[in-house]
Amino acid sequence: MRNYEIMFIVHPNTPDEEIDKINSQLAGIITSGGGQITKIDKMGRRKLAYEIDRNREGYYVLFAISGDGAIIKECERRLRVMDAVIRYITVRVDEEVRRFEKMKSFRQKRAARRGSHSRSSAAVADSPELPVEEEM
Repeated sequence: MRNYEIMFIVHPNTPDEEIDKINSQLAGIITSGGGQITKIDKMGRRKLAYEIDRNREGYYVLFAISGDGAIIKECERRLRVMDAVIRYITVRVDEEVRRFEKMKSFRQKRAARRGSHSRSSAAVADSPELPVEEEM
């Protein structure tokens, strides 16, 4: 099971019932294929970065899911044939999570080394056992 994000843009004139129908179809595909939906985010109507099919706005929807490649293929196939969907993109986010965890552990190790180093140097400076050289 891998983690994916599927974002798609729906034509701005599409009624809310149609958008809900598209969302329920995708949710059905994902759950029937053995995947899990982590989050569905209806981001609403937003301005597009560039004009697509004479549209300057679109309705954005984001699905965060866990599943395998077969589920993703079927979702993309369905999004491709829906007339209301202008664009879609699927991104695997496992690599980002793994990279974040690796950076986090590296930072924790570095902080631990710094903490132990500063404690040992402070202990050396405060110890009375070291001889102090006097200048003449």
